[in-house]
Amino acid sequence: MHDPVTSFVVSVFSAPSAALIMAGAILALAIGLIFQSGHFEFAPLKEDLRRRADLLSELRGQDQQKAFAEAFATLDKRLGGAAYPTLELGWAAYRGQLAETGDGRLASSIHAVDAFEHADGPARTLEWWANLLVAIGLVITFMGIVAALTEAVDAMQRQGGAGMQTALMGLLAVAATKFWTSIAGVLGSIVLRLVARRRRQAIEALEAHFFALLDGCVRFAPPEKVMLEQLAVLSRIEAALGAGAHPRQVPAAPSLA
Repeated sequence: MHDPVTSFVVSVFSAPSAALIMAGAILALAIGLIFQSGHFEFAPLKEDLRRRADLLSELRGQDQQKAFAEAFATLDKRLGGAAYPTLELGWAAYRGQLAETGDGRLASSIHAVDAFEHADGPARTLEWWANLLVAIGLVITFMGIVAALTEAVDAMQRQGGAGMQTALMGLLAVAATKFWTSIAGVLGSIVLRLVARRRRQAIEALEAHFFALLDGCVRFAPPEKVMLEQLAVLSRIEAALGAGAHPRQVPAAPSLA
């Protein structure tokens, strides 16, 4: 008499095609995850990145930095509204680094790539499922082996030593079939990882294009550059004061130019 769990496992795997059906279910799950992730995660992210790049591409053919500063109020709403969460947070961080210059432009102390995290959520989702499919396949395989061993032991107890060879042959035949679930799990994992890699590369290319356009719309003014410019102005002021010049005759410090 077996415990309820063992009895259930034996009853499930008693059918010769049970393992093959489960292997097919694993592969079907992998394919379903690819389509589900592509429709609900990958496609919206690509569309959002392209929409943002198109907004900045409209500024070409003119003074991009000047046009970007003049239209910033409108662009701010369109670049930050209804965005993919990672892009929305990145835009909020980048926008906080912007400062006005003396000639009506905007300057940033960081590059866009430093403000935006990689929006690789769709790829990471598939990679997570890829690891899980391998584990699912192994668990089902081990459950099938448990069922095969249980059936073999029962056969030997019923038939005695005469039925040992038959029981062992049946055990090996059934156990071999159960390994198809592990094979399906590994194949599903490989497919998911290949798709995840291709999608990550596509997203990285779109991000690079968007970041390049965004950096071209502002001036790059890192803190080190501003400090060096201020130091140069202070040196000129000190030299002018030492020569007896009035402070008003000394050029003012540039404003994030």
